[in-house]
Amino acid sequence: MLYTKQRFSISDTVNIQLYNDDCFNVFPKIKDHSIDLILTDLPYGTTDCEWDKVLPFRELWDQYHRVIKPNGAIVLTASQPFTTDLINSNRKEFRYELIWYKTKSSGFLNARKMPNKSHENICVFYQKLPTYNPQKYEVSKNFIKKGKNVGNPGSQLFKIRGPKSQDYQYIDDGSRFPDSVLCFPSESEKGMHPTQKPLSLMRFLLLSYSNEGDLVLDNCMGSGTTGVVCAELNRSYIGIEKDKEIFLKARRRILMPENNCLN
Repeated sequence: MLYTKQRFSISDTVNIQLYNDDCFNVFPKIKDHSIDLILTDLPYGTTDCEWDKVLPFRELWDQYHRVIKPNGAIVLTASQPFTTDLINSNRKEFRYELIWYKTKSSGFLNARKMPNKSHENICVFYQKLPTYNPQKYEVSKNFIKKGKNVGNPGSQLFKIRGPKSQDYQYIDDGSRFPDSVLCFPSESEKGMHPTQKPLSLMRFLLLSYSNEGDLVLDNCMGSGTTGVVCAELNRSYIGIEKDKEIFLKARRRILMPENNCLN
């Protein structure tokens, strides 16, 4: 029997649910409008591997719409040409794209025909404005000092012209709102999933689009990276993975003592 459900408590209000099954068998077990964030790494269909078969979009969006809260974000990783198909499957709710710039390129076998690929896409969908916590980053003091008209931190004032010739002052505190291009180093663990995403990337996305205590759905769990970070950040998590071998590896990873999540 393929179906396996395991549940682990992080606290009185936060828990992890893991399913070894086809996600379309598990969707009916999830309550309507109970999910705060859907964050998953869908199969792109770029290989002949069994785990890389593209899910049927119509059925997928039917279930996503049923389980997501009205103000929940649906954040899906992708790569061309799958990215175009994914966006076209729900143009009405597609809002914007993030680019994950990787430190490890791929496509070396075709390097004489086309550039190596060093990025993937992250597509953000929603119906109503969702939770969004901008993850600001710090700019080094040396960079700020080299900026035009920038002095020491106590006098970093810029004058700009307003719409009515009014003077405004902007104090540069060294922090910046995030851009649409995200730079996180690639991660790979021997024997784990070949499309494994870095913990730092998933941490950024979870902090941006959810709050503590929220329930996150990952219907293509893969290596379990999202589950590891959910436990770390005090988010409840539903992870679904059809492949038994991949599921067992992800389960072990999520339950690893060094993750300090379920002990």
